[in-house]
Amino acid sequence: MKTKNGCKLACKLSAAAVFLAPFPGLGQSRFPEGQARDTVLVVCSQCHPLTRLTDHDVSGEEWEFTLYDMIARGAPVYEEDLEIVKRYLIDNFSSDGQ
Repeated sequence: MKTKNGCKLACKLSAAAVFLAPFPGLGQSRFPEGQARDTVLVVCSQCHPLTRLTDHDVSGEEWEFTLYDMIARGAPVYEEDLEIVKRYLIDNFSSDGQ
């Protein structure tokens, strides 16, 4: 899968691994394993500190709104990844878990 700028997602995932290597606690404990984990780490960290995901008390509905808002602003989340990214955010970082 290619990103909008032509770099394959694998390039960005490698960059995320290098970025997170000095912070093993951040990458492992605050971001649980899941199908969209690496995508969320790469996409969100392009514009935000990762604590923006973990330190907010928002509902699943607010995550859904935020996700669509960020995509409208240029976040490179593709249609085929949308549901798994949304589910990852809601399951792991929403105040209501739904």
